[in-house]
Amino acid sequence: METTANTQAGGTRVKKAGAVTRLIARSTLWYPLKVALLVLWKAFTWIVNILLTVLLIAMITGAVVSCAFLLYIRSNIDAEYHGLDNLRFDSSSNTTIYYTDSAGNEILMDEETLHGSENRMWVNYSDIPQDLIDAVVSIEDQRFFQHNGVDYKRTAGAVLRFFLPGGGQYGGSTITQQLIKNVSGDNEQTIQRKVQEIFRAIYVSKQFGREEILEMYLNVIFLSQNATGVQAAAEAYFGKDVKDLTLVECAALAAIPKYPTYYDPIRNPDNNLQRRNVILTEMLNQGYISQEEFDSAYNVPLYLNIMERTTSIETGYIHSYYVDTVIDDVIAALMEQYGIDKASASRKLYSGGLQIVINMNKEIQDAMEEVFCNDSCFPEISGIKPQAAMVVADPVTGEVLGIVGGRGKKTTNRGYNLATMAKRQCGSAIKPLAVYGYGIDNGIITYATPLLDAPTINQKKSDGKITQKYWPPNSPAGYDGLMSLVDGVKHSKNTFAVRLAAMCGIENLFRHLVDNVGFTTLVESKSYNGVIKTDIALSPVALGSFTQGVTVREMAQGFTMFGNRGQVSKLRTFSMVRDSNGEMVIDNRVSKTNQAISEQSAYIMTRLLWNVVNEEGGTGYKMTHGQTKGTVGGKKVAVPGFKYLNKVEVGGKTGTTNDNRDRYFVGITPNYVGAVWFGYENNKSVSKFEYNPALRLWIEVFNRVYDKLETNGRAYKSEFDEPFGIIKVKYCTVSGKLPTDACYHDIETVTGGESCIRTGYFTAETVPTEYCDKHLMFKWDTSTNAICVDGCTCPADKVIEVAFRLIEPRKFSTNLVVTDSQFTCVDPALIYEGYKYPTSKVRPYFFNIYEPYNKDQKSYWPGRSSKSDSFRPYNRVCIEHYHPELVSAESESSDGN
Repeated sequence: METTANTQAGGTRVKKAGAVTRLIARSTLWYPLKVALLVLWKAFTWIVNILLTVLLIAMITGAVVSCAFLLYIRSNIDAEYHGLDNLRFDSSSNTTIYYTDSAGNEILMDEETLHGSENRMWVNYSDIPQDLIDAVVSIEDQRFFQHNGVDYKRTAGAVLRFFLPGGGQYGGSTITQQLIKNVSGDNEQTIQRKVQEIFRAIYVSKQFGREEILEMYLNVIFLSQNATGVQAAAEAYFGKDVKDLTLVECAALAAIPKYPTYYDPIRNPDNNLQRRNVILTEMLNQGYISQEEFDSAYNVPLYLNIMERTTSIETGYIHSYYVDTVIDDVIAALMEQYGIDKASASRKLYSGGLQIVINMNKEIQDAMEEVFCNDSCFPEISGIKPQAAMVVADPVTGEVLGIVGGRGKKTTNRGYNLATMAKRQCGSAIKPLAVYGYGIDNGIITYATPLLDAPTINQKKSDGKITQKYWPPNSPAGYDGLMSLVDGVKHSKNTFAVRLAAMCGIENLFRHLVDNVGFTTLVESKSYNGVIKTDIALSPVALGSFTQGVTVREMAQGFTMFGNRGQVSKLRTFSMVRDSNGEMVIDNRVSKTNQAISEQSAYIMTRLLWNVVNEEGGTGYKMTHGQTKGTVGGKKVAVPGFKYLNKVEVGGKTGTTNDNRDRYFVGITPNYVGAVWFGYENNKSVSKFEYNPALRLWIEVFNRVYDKLETNGRAYKSEFDEPFGIIKVKYCTVSGKLPTDACYHDIETVTGGESCIRTGYFTAETVPTEYCDKHLMFKWDTSTNAICVDGCTCPADKVIEVAFRLIEPRKFSTNLVVTDSQFTCVDPALIYEGYKYPTSKVRPYFFNIYEPYNKDQKSYWPGRSSKSDSFRPYNRVCIEHYHPELVSAESESSDGN
């Protein structure tokens, strides 16, 4: 019993001990677990509190921002847009146009009356081919029929791309947004405008159906060639009604709106082809066309019927280019005056019963139209005829006296005006505006400044070897060496303009052209298909090779400074606009002016331009003097010159692009400025004619203008007004300084060339006061035409003293032809003791200073005056009488003494 009891007691103790052990074990595991759970709970509650706090802050911030945004929208955003109301509105209240005759009387031009029906060639939605609708929607706004005026996916993408590095621009505008922008004319690149456009698009989508919006869009969209709307574009490009367009033609029109000029099928057919192929691909992918239709249109050439443009204007009258320009100018003025959009201004113009007094000189306009419709005034050429455009203005008043925007009979109203809309390269015609006028006005150069006509850059191949290609080239090709500014301008030397541009500062010249001269088409910096382009560079500001080009109108405007005491006159086509009761609406009788350069600088520049057409060798000399012939019927016939050279002072500047795509002439007389462009509308190269066709047109027009003045017995100014402060002084063209006796013995003058002494125009600040130090006297053998040096036994009766032109040694990578090379000499200090003169009859006396030199490694060359290897320059050593041993003997005798 006791044993059993003990056993039971022991079992009880064992059980108790096990329970305690298990309890201890559980307590040991639970404590850290409990601590871990507690930590996790605290962390969880802390995170939740943070998130709730952030959420609360976000909600409060969002509410504040939303309220601020709503207040901003209410205060700054006009969410409603009514510019589309009555977009097709017509009125019988016509606008009349008057010109002023020579007696100051306003003459009604009844045939130029503007009717409300002229405003636009409107086409109904039902008459627009489905292919055109599908093409536009597929490329411009593929979710057009689903969204509420705003494609939020594209808008978000545009925002994202805008902020991403290198993202650039990304089109987020829907067709509805584009319609509002086109009608309102609001292109300001701001966030506020974009936000307003979004709200307006939503509003417009509620007011109009999708088909109505598309109809309006397709009727107001600009499609280049001054074609507004698809009907006008169909006629401009294909000579047909829009309803008759083929699939490929529809794709071609749909390709244009993104960048109208870049995708213009006339100007840039390859660009249009690429984009319309993209459009056809989109149409196929989006199910608008079948594979068979796609294959029939993809990469298919486009047939353009541009020679058969017609007009569907109800009046049946074709306005002049001048009136077309007046329409554009008055619309712009109404928009500015009343703060209205383009559509409203256009309706007011056509249907508001306005009275417009224009600045056109009817005799000048008639003369211009006569010339431009006369093929005999143009070079004879087979195939498609080149185009031309011209603007004539009064430089003092800024009145535009005549405009012709194309060759031949005008066939459509408000078509593409090459005088005011085409942006083309002007070549050297920009030089007086950009570099010469600025350089003179800022004291960087004077009338007498000599510059080097030689390349500024030796262009290199990728392997580093210097080629024989130099920059800039001249037209005609060749370099003449050191010459005066007068000759540089007269011969239109590109090297002069480039050197001077570098001296003036390229950015200074760009700002001068934009801020002072008033050019609006120059590009400071712009991306074209990912490539950044700028006109702040040598080629644009010095040579007229601009990114976009310039208009004839702005070229004429720039040249007004030379006839208006240095002031650029903003050109005006109209003087006033009155309402139907005769009350003044817009007073435009006084031109805005800007003092671009001083009165004295303008006059000095005018004298330089006078040399271009009046001094032999000038780029305009032969034509204006009737010394040019052209081909007519296979025969050479004389081209008429300007008949009034002996009665009227004329100055001007020619311009030619390197690829010969554009020819320019801007001419000035004391009464007028006239700018002419000649070239192909599609920008292809023109033939190399026997003369400058732009100058020929200028002469033809101005012969008629002055004929009319003479016939009617009306007085006109014959000379440019010379301002106070102009000083005339003789100077040396080699140094730009006052001449010395040595200048009269210049080697070129002695050998029958031009004198280096001329009369120049200066101010008190720029008149030369120092004497020429660039002529060195040499003994020269007239029997051998070579320099006599020590050791020469030249016959005394054949030796004279002549002056050669002191230069810094020129270093060309090849033996470049620079025509004045034979007239040059170097600092005597460079002819060191023991110097060996070259024994060749074709080398200048200083040739051997160009060391090291050998047949295998040519380091530098001084240049030569002729391509002929046998040409003997005037500055060679008289080898015929040269005896170097005599020099040695004299030296030894001297050493012995």
